[in-house]
Parts: sequence; C-alpha cells; structure tokens
Amino acid sequence: MTPYLDYLLHEVLPMDKMEARWLACRTKSFVIIEGELYKRSHTKILQRCIPIEQGRLLLKDIHGGVYEHHAAPRTLVGNAFRQSLYWPNTVADAEQIVRTCKGCQYYTRQTHLPVQELQTIPITWPFVV
Repeated sequence: MTPYLDYLLHEVLPMDKMEARWLACRTKSFVIIEGELYKRSHTKILQRCIPIEQGRLLLKDIHGGVYEHHAAPRTLVGNAFRQSLYWPNTVADAEQIVRTCKGCQYYTRQTHLPVQELQTIPITWPFVV
C-alpha cells in the first residue's frame, strides 16, 4: 500500500516509466479522506483500506468466530467487503484460511465415484421409434 500512499500524498512517481504509468492507473481508484486511505469499488462504494494482518484476522473471525460460519472463500470476501473494508490479496487470504481449516476439510463435499469403471451398454435397436 505504500506506493499508493506516497503517490497520493506527495504526488511523486517512480523514475521507471512503465512503473509510473502502472502506478498512475492503479491509484485512480484510491482516495485519501481525513488521513485514511479508501478504495473506490466497482459499485462506487468507498472501502477503507486496512493492513493485511488486520484483514486476515477479520477473515479468521468471520470464518471461525463466535458463530463458526464455515463458508466458502468468496462468501468470506463478500462479508468482509460488505463491512466496507479492503486489503490486497483478500481472495488469496480467504482461500488459504479455508484450505487450512480442519472443520472445513472434515465436512467438505466428498466425490462419490463408482468403485469400478463404468461399462457401456450396447444399443440393440438403433434409431427405433
């Protein structure tokens, strides 16, 4: 988050032209309000940017907190975004939490594959109406 803050606060671009262009394009969706960094989502809602560690703790609290809502990663991210919070790598953090959760691994959907290979049934009367 620091390159965004440096550019938004001091308007200093890196010397590399490609990196400067990338940073200028990425910072269009960020804004500073009263010293807080916010990201404008695709629905034009401002989401407060929080540190990555605080975001991971929030996801863990949503996932296995008081109610133990063992949900899929996209549901966890949606719940965090509904609280108007944002941090980079949100989806990757949620996937890692779900992957390492013992409860989720125990109750995960199990594939019910047949014991032996499927055998084709020969068609005796093709095209019979």
